[in-house]
Parts: sequence; structure tokens; C-alpha cells
Amino acid sequence: MKSKKTVILGILAMLTLVIVSACDANGDEAYQTEAAHYEEVAIESVSAEDMADETAEDTSETGSYITNTDVDGTELDENGFFVGLRALDYVEMFNYQSLLIPANIHYVSENDIQQSLADGLADFVTAEQLTDREVEDGDTINIDFVGSVDGVEFDGGSTFGAGTYVTIGVTQFIDDFLDQLIGHMPGTEVNVEVTFPEEYHEPSLAGLDALFVTTINYIAGDDLTPELTDEFVSENFSLQGWFTVDDLMDGIHSFLQDDAILNYLHSYLVTEVTVNNIPERLLVYYENAFIQQHAQQAEQFGMEVDDLVGMFGFENLNDFIEASREDIRNMAVFSIVLQAVAEDAEITVDAQDVMDFLEDMQPGSSEMFIDIYGMPWLKQFVRNQTTFDYILENIVLE
Repeated sequence: MKSKKTVILGILAMLTLVIVSACDANGDEAYQTEAAHYEEVAIESVSAEDMADETAEDTSETGSYITNTDVDGTELDENGFFVGLRALDYVEMFNYQSLLIPANIHYVSENDIQQSLADGLADFVTAEQLTDREVEDGDTINIDFVGSVDGVEFDGGSTFGAGTYVTIGVTQFIDDFLDQLIGHMPGTEVNVEVTFPEEYHEPSLAGLDALFVTTINYIAGDDLTPELTDEFVSENFSLQGWFTVDDLMDGIHSFLQDDAILNYLHSYLVTEVTVNNIPERLLVYYENAFIQQHAQQAEQFGMEVDDLVGMFGFENLNDFIEASREDIRNMAVFSIVLQAVAEDAEITVDAQDVMDFLEDMQPGSSEMFIDIYGMPWLKQFVRNQTTFDYILENIVLE
């Protein structure tokens, strides 16, 4: 579960630089990584979801991922403020020192907690391991195998003892690979003989006969959800500081409440605070950051930027920019509102504050980040973080 600081860092990184949001990778398909050589149909391209996953910000407990946009800080002065721009001239000040969070926002119901608990425990669900009957058509089984051609093992032809789940009649392996396992008992070793298709995606294997020495580990039965005990919590959640069921339930409540408050505060700063005018140069600044961010993503994947945005349904970068105008505007609004609060509350940061922040976020990283982004940009980033924290620490719950 995300810590409060981690969530804030993620919001700031996202809104400062606009990083494409990610869809979670489907862990159920993990077996395809090791089994790519034995599937009859290979996936030859990267999906838009996978591409987004690779480019999304890292909001792990080690800190936020600050993406390099090559924004060189020329629009920022040495203190990280926009040059010649007094944000208070554009933003109508609000009660940031005691911002009221409506009760319906921070209220966490018992149903919310139970649903979150069920979602969390789903990661610990295991399959009942059946070993007392023969494999039947339609069974989901866990197997290991080592593949060879003429007695020589080939790359990608082994599970390396890690085990992989397959469902007979559903999972697609070459030839009649899985059918040959029907009628065998778990714990036995089966010599599976197959022939790779002539049109197989790996030319060196196309049309060749192969032997897969396959071990049937077990038949997967019903899902088993672990019993929620103090021992289970202590074994699996001690790093979060939870050692009992009560600790876990309190932790879920705090997380859900914190998450709701953070999302509300972010939305409030962007949509509820009155900004009378957004300087055009701020919109240009963040549009350039947006363009450079996606240009770098394209370069990372060895693609043209138009091809990258095409994976998200756009003809070219210009169309993507036009569709993202609201996001770009929100970045500018978020930035100018935070600068206005910093001006009003006289919140400033110096070089040492930046160094301390970076070392806390990722030890040993400060010099690297300074070389990449420059001190003005980092001062703005850290001041925004500090300002957001200041507002958060002074909220009032209705």
C-alpha cells in the first residue's frame, strides 16, 4: 500500500511532467514469458498497455520517478520560481491553512475496508494442489519441462524449475503437447514429442522434431484463501509495521482515508481554486515539457514519436497534443497555484533542502539529479512538494 509521501510524490511528478498513465500488467499471463517458444502463436508486438506500463512513473516506496524532459530551467530563476511572474497576481488566495475536507470525502465505510481487504488477500490466494488422480482434459496443471532437439537443449525451451500453469484444451502449445499429458499422474515425468510448425516464428526451430521432458507437478484445484490471523499478518505485512489483524484493519482504514484526501486535495487545487488568467508562457512551457517527454519515450523504445502516440489511438503528435490540452492546462494551473501559496506563506527552499530531499528519496542520487535537471528546476519541484505537504498538514476534517 502506498505511503502518504509516496502518493504526493506521484501526483507531483505526474502533474509536473505528464507521464502516460499505466494499466496493470496481467500477471495471469506470466507463463507466456518462459513458454514463448512452445506457443503456436507468438505475440510479436508490444501492446499500448504494456508501453504505458514501461513509461509510467514509479511510485514504489523508494520514491518517485522524476522523468527527464530536457526542460532546462531557463523559465525559472535561481530560486525555482517562474522568471518575472508573481503567481499571487493570477490566483485568488483560498484558505489553504485550514482547508475543509468534506465528511463524505474522508469517511471510510466498513464495506470499503472489507473490499480492500479482499483485494489485498487475492494476492495470497493459492490453488489446492491435487495429486491423487490422473490428469484430465480441461484440467489446469502446473508443469516443468526441458526442451531439446537432437539431444541439444535450445534457448527458451525450459521452465528452469519455476513451474508454469497450463490448461489442457485452452492453453496453446505447439502440436499436441498438452494432450500427451492426459492420463498421467502428478509427480510423473512424461516425454512429450512434438514437431514445430513449418511457419514457426523462430526459424531455427521451424519444422524440427523436439522432445520436452515434462514433469507434472500437480493439478490445480479450488482456490484457497489464507486464514486471516495475527501470524499471517506478521509474516506478510511486518514491513508496513502491521503485526496483528487489528493493525492491518487500521492500516487499511488509514490508507483509504489518506488516498481519498490526497485525491480530493489534488482535484481541489486544480479545479476549485480560482485562477483568473494563466500566462501563455506557462502553457508553452508545459506543452514543451509534454512534447519532450513523449519524444524521449519514443527514443527509449526505438520508435518515431508519431508511432508511439499511434499506439494510443492518435494519428500524430499534434493530434495527441490537441487531445491533451486540458492535461497541459492542469499542469500549469497546479504549478501556479502552488507557487501562489508558496509566495503567500513565504515557503522557500535552498540547495541544502534539495540535497536532503533527494537523498531521502533515493540515497546517493542528489548529484545525478542535479546534473540532469539543474538546481532551479529541482528547487521548484521540492518547493511544490513542501507546499503541498504544508496544505495537507493543515487540513480540517469535517
